[in-house]
Amino acid sequence: MAADYDNTNTFILFAQDVEEGSSKPSTSGTLNVEGKEYDIAGWSNTSKGGKRYIKGKIQPKKAQTTAPSATKEEAPF
Repeated sequence: MAADYDNTNTFILFAQDVEEGSSKPSTSGTLNVEGKEYDIAGWSNTSKGGKRYIKGKIQPKKAQTTAPSATKEEAPF
Protein backbone atom coordinates (compact mmCIF):
# COMPACT_ATOMS: atom_id res chain seq x y z
CA MET A 1 0.00 0.00 0.00
CA ALA A 2 1.49 3.33 -1.09
CA ALA A 3 1.67 6.12 1.46
CA ASP A 4 -0.10 9.38 0.68
CA TYR A 5 2.31 12.13 -0.36
CA ASP A 6 1.83 15.60 1.09
CA ASN A 7 2.46 18.25 -1.61
CA THR A 8 1.91 21.17 0.79
CA ASN A 9 4.56 23.90 0.46
CA THR A 10 6.31 22.27 -2.50
CA PHE A 11 6.88 23.09 -6.16
CA ILE A 12 7.95 21.31 -9.32
CA LEU A 13 9.49 22.84 -12.44
CA PHE A 14 9.88 21.16 -15.82
CA ALA A 15 12.31 22.33 -18.49
CA GLN A 16 10.61 23.44 -21.70
CA ASP A 17 12.04 23.25 -25.22
CA VAL A 18 12.17 26.88 -26.34
CA GLU A 19 14.23 28.64 -28.98
CA GLU A 20 16.86 31.21 -28.00
CA GLY A 21 15.25 34.65 -27.72
CA SER A 22 11.74 33.24 -27.36
CA SER A 23 9.32 34.97 -25.01
CA LYS A 24 8.04 31.57 -23.81
CA PRO A 25 9.19 30.38 -20.37
CA SER A 26 12.15 27.99 -20.21
CA THR A 27 10.61 26.25 -17.17
CA SER A 28 7.05 25.79 -15.94
CA GLY A 29 5.23 23.85 -13.27
CA THR A 30 3.09 24.09 -10.16
CA LEU A 31 3.51 25.49 -6.66
CA ASN A 32 1.55 24.60 -3.53
CA VAL A 33 1.50 27.11 -0.66
CA GLU A 34 -0.46 26.02 2.40
CA GLY A 35 -2.72 23.86 0.24
CA LYS A 36 -3.44 26.46 -2.48
CA GLU A 37 -2.22 25.62 -6.00
CA TYR A 38 -0.42 28.06 -8.32
CA ASP A 39 1.01 27.88 -11.85
CA ILE A 40 4.64 28.98 -12.06
CA ALA A 41 6.87 29.83 -15.01
CA GLY A 42 10.52 30.80 -15.23
CA TRP A 43 12.75 32.44 -17.81
CA SER A 44 16.51 31.74 -17.89
CA ASN A 45 18.63 34.89 -18.17
CA THR A 46 22.19 36.08 -17.73
CA SER A 47 23.01 39.21 -15.71
CA LYS A 48 25.32 41.97 -16.98
CA GLY A 49 27.95 40.47 -14.69
CA GLY A 50 27.65 37.08 -16.41
CA LYS A 51 25.71 35.28 -13.63
CA ARG A 52 22.90 32.99 -14.76
CA TYR A 53 19.52 33.34 -13.04
CA ILE A 54 15.86 32.42 -13.47
CA LYS A 55 13.17 35.12 -13.27
CA GLY A 56 9.69 33.79 -12.56
CA LYS A 57 5.99 34.47 -12.50
CA ILE A 58 3.36 32.98 -10.18
CA GLN A 59 -0.39 33.07 -10.73
CA PRO A 60 -3.37 31.24 -9.23
CA LYS A 61 -3.97 27.88 -10.89
CA LYS A 62 -6.54 28.13 -13.66
CA ALA A 63 -9.62 25.94 -13.30
CA GLN A 64 -9.45 23.07 -15.73
CA THR A 65 -12.30 22.94 -18.17
CA THR A 66 -13.42 19.87 -20.00
CA ALA A 67 -14.98 19.86 -23.41
CA PRO A 68 -18.64 18.87 -23.38
CA SER A 69 -19.15 15.31 -24.48
CA ALA A 70 -20.64 14.89 -27.90
CA THR A 71 -24.15 13.58 -27.42
CA LYS A 72 -26.62 12.82 -30.14
CA GLU A 73 -29.75 14.87 -29.73
CA GLU A 74 -32.98 12.96 -29.95
CA ALA A 75 -35.90 14.15 -32.01
CA PRO A 76 -38.63 15.79 -29.87
CA PHE A 77 -41.27 13.42 -31.29
